[in-house]
Amino acid sequence: MPAEALTPPRPAPLFEAHDLVKHFRMRRAVVKAVDGVSLTIPRGRTVGLVGESGSGKSTVARLALRLLDPTSGRLTFDGVDLLRASRAEVRALRRRMQIVFQDPFGSLNPRMRVADAVGEPLAVHRLARGRARTDRVVELLERVGLGARDLHKYAHQFSGGQAQRIGIARALATGPDLIVCDEAVSALDVSVQAQVLNLLKRLQAELGLSYLFIAHDLNVVRYMSDEVCVMHLGEIVERGDGDALFADPQHPYTKTLVGAVRHLPVPEQT
Repeated sequence: MPAEALTPPRPAPLFEAHDLVKHFRMRRAVVKAVDGVSLTIPRGRTVGLVGESGSGKSTVARLALRLLDPTSGRLTFDGVDLLRASRAEVRALRRRMQIVFQDPFGSLNPRMRVADAVGEPLAVHRLARGRARTDRVVELLERVGLGARDLHKYAHQFSGGQAQRIGIARALATGPDLIVCDEAVSALDVSVQAQVLNLLKRLQAELGLSYLFIAHDLNVVRYMSDEVCVMHLGEIVERGDGDALFADPQHPYTKTLVGAVRHLPVPEQT
């Protein structure tokens, strides 16, 4: 029997973007926010997207989730062409694709209690109601280090790190396969960043999550990611293992990022 016959086939990637383009037409110009980006996110893995503000990272995030329509390119999720899928198909797939935003307070309705904020996706997708919804919300809060005592509180009663944990709990509510973390720790103090990063790693190990992890801090992306993509002026200019990028960056922009990086102390996972 040939050796290759003994090798099991690789599972298909969870998410793929091919030659993704997004141009915004302004009054007298065209802004090329994303210009030919391709990336693949395997199941249970993390792809990091790093670059300065305005490089196109967040636009890629919104294109990936179909919150924006691309000018051109192709998007597939679990083998489904997202740009050709029906509205009903996209709605069903949205349960499996969630996002954690940069500003934990800005992403939470200040008039909503935690029970309603975390339970809202369950209501929108008709996944649970009544007591079952409350029990599910408590389970989600406990998974991120909060609990039933927090159900009836409002966002302003929490620290930034706690509020971001609520955002993570809400993202987990529908049982997603892919979570886009769009600068999810950049608004937090360094020590709190480390706690949230370790929480995200633990959740990935427990739930088999895939992440598109977006940040401007190369050290944070290096810690979180299996593959790092460096984005500059709407394009991915370099990609590879984070350690390799640190050790031997090739593109001038990557060299600038590596030269400016600061050390982020991240505690051991517990």
